[in-house]
This record gives sequence, C-alpha cells and structure tokens, in this order.
Amino acid sequence: MNKIWDDIDNAVNKLRNYDSNEAIVIYHDDADGLSSGAIAYETLKRLGYNVDMVCIEKLMDQVIEYIHRKYSNKIIFYVDIGSPHADKISEYNKGRNLVIILDHHDPKPSKDIMVLNLNPEFYGYEGEVDASGSIMTYLFSKAVNDSNIDLSPIALVGSQELPSHNGYFVRIVYKDASKYGININLKDMFKTLQILGSVGYYMEGPRLGINACINGLTKEIIDKARELEDMRKKANRRMIGILYRRGLNKGKYIQWFDSYNVYKGMGTKVIGTFCSYLSYQKRIIEQGKYILGLMNMPNIIPGLMKLKGEWIKISGRAPDKIRKLISENKYPGIVDVMVRAAEEVGGVGDGHRYAASVVIPRDKRDKYIEIIDQLIMERVKE
Repeated sequence: MNKIWDDIDNAVNKLRNYDSNEAIVIYHDDADGLSSGAIAYETLKRLGYNVDMVCIEKLMDQVIEYIHRKYSNKIIFYVDIGSPHADKISEYNKGRNLVIILDHHDPKPSKDIMVLNLNPEFYGYEGEVDASGSIMTYLFSKAVNDSNIDLSPIALVGSQELPSHNGYFVRIVYKDASKYGININLKDMFKTLQILGSVGYYMEGPRLGINACINGLTKEIIDKARELEDMRKKANRRMIGILYRRGLNKGKYIQWFDSYNVYKGMGTKVIGTFCSYLSYQKRIIEQGKYILGLMNMPNIIPGLMKLKGEWIKISGRAPDKIRKLISENKYPGIVDVMVRAAEEVGGVGDGHRYAASVVIPRDKRDKYIEIIDQLIMERVKE
C-alpha cells in the first residue's frame, strides 16, 4: 500500500531536481480533466514554473509524436489522460523530457524511465472507483507542498464523475477538504466544467474552465456555459427526433448511429454524453446491445496543431442489462473491444468497462463496425 506514496514522492523529487523551469500540462476536456489541469497549473505556478496548457479530446499517436518532437528539456504533465498511451509516450519521448502522468484510466506500463505513470490501477485499486484524474493530480500536488490542501475542493469537483464518494483516495481528499473548507458547490461546478470543456472545446471553453476552478465562477463564465448548454440541448432534441424517425443501425451485439452534423462546432465529448443519456431511453434502444455513437472530428487541436487525415470519434456505452452481464464476466468490458477494434483499423482509444471512446480514420467506419461486433461475439460467454 505504501508503494504508491513512495512513487509519488519519487516523482516529486524528480520534478524538483530536473534542470528546467518550463512545463506543459496536457489535460482532458471533461470536468475531471479541467479540474486536473487547474490543480497541475496552480501547483507548477506556485513552484515558479512557466506553464503552457493544452486541452486534448483524444490522445492520438500523431499528437503524442508532435508534442515530444516539439518540446525538448521540458517537464510534460499528462493529467486525466495519458495512462492508456504510456507505451506510445515512452516511444516518442526517448528520455528527452521528464514526463509525469497522473491518471485513472485503464493503463499501459511505460517503457521509458523518464515517463512516470502514476495510476491507482498499478497498486491494486480501481480507477473507476478509488480515484479520478483530479484526485491523483491533487495527491501529487499535496506531496509537493502540504499547503496545497487548498486545492482539495477542486479535486473533488473532478471526482463527481465517480459512482460514489467511498473510493480509497477519494475519502482521503474529502478529509483534507473538510479541514480546509469546501468553498465550491461541487455538483454545479462539475456540470459547468462538463459544458465548457466538451461543448465549448473549440470556443475557448477549456480556458474558461481552468479559470473557473482557480478564480471561481464569473458572470462571463456562467453566461458562456448557459449559451453552450442551450446549444447542446437543441442539438440533443434534434438527435432524438432523428433517432425516433430512423432508429439505430443494428448488429448482433451492437446498435449504432451517426450524428451527421447535428453537433457541428462542438467538442466530440458531446457524443459520449448523449450516448449516456440514450442508454436509459428504453423506447429507442435495445437494452441487450452495446450503444455506439459516431461524430465527425475537426482536424485541429486548439493551441497545438493541425491533424493529418480525416477522423471520426466513436463513443460507446453499456445499457443497464449489458452492464450487469459485464460485471458477471459474461460480456466483455466495452473498453476492451472498442480499443482492440480501433487498433485494427489504425485508431486509438481508452475508457472503462462500461464507457469508452475511440478515434478512427473516417474511411474505416464500416470496417470498424464489422470488427467490433465480431470481437464481442468471440468473447461473449452465454
């Protein structure tokens, strides 16, 4: 149990002894990612670092390659993102930068001694239960300086995505926040960050979200979040109307739909949120099939680079009946089949047992659908 604390302390020592005051924080675009990014940013600024911030929807190979080609002798943080791609990060880093990954998604081990991958899964804990990305980032921040306890409420914002407050590391942070005082409405802030990061990904939303975490909700931020939420609600109503009229496409074990241009201009996280909502709409979906939602992805990452090629984001969710079968080990976890199928068509992905997402080349859509249905069939135990 003490191994995780030793490894966090080791990462802090490497940070302090690394000969550079330049850092970049790569963070995910949901509420957990924005909370994680805010904690990492504030921690590094307090130490006197110059900090660049880049929000990422999906960590594709070409993005990792670009980051590690562009930056040298920098400290690179991946927060709430990175663990599933630690092998690729290691491959492209080649020891050039100190890399610290603070994450809770299903991880792969790093192959570069300069890539430190701190994830509860490596220590016998559950990433879906015991910690969020923001919790892991906070634990690192507190190891840097005990006075960073004031960042504990921000960590709890990101942890609102977890199914309960009973996870091992979550309880630790709640104790810290109780000592300091929880000065944030956790659920309201979580909802606001979800909107800013996902709907507003291409409209300065992540920057506003980081600002909200550190300085509180201003009128500008609240108004922007309301505007973005109205956009999403209108798009969701349009999407529901389309699905009522046309239904979903069906395979043996999957049901899927293309969102066309309904969500154009918004971040692709919105398709995952819609799939979560759809998983409870029994009049539209079959409870006995995995749900996949498809959305065209713009080929630009704000503030970083233009992507090569044309891509689509595919989000997957397990309805209640499938969740039960997954928990009984009768059906495969959705992340396993989605990522495996993505890798076979030149894509990438990550996630958890009941919710995952991938990015694949646009012209491989039909092949992907065929492969994932086949993979599920091979792994079902009926």
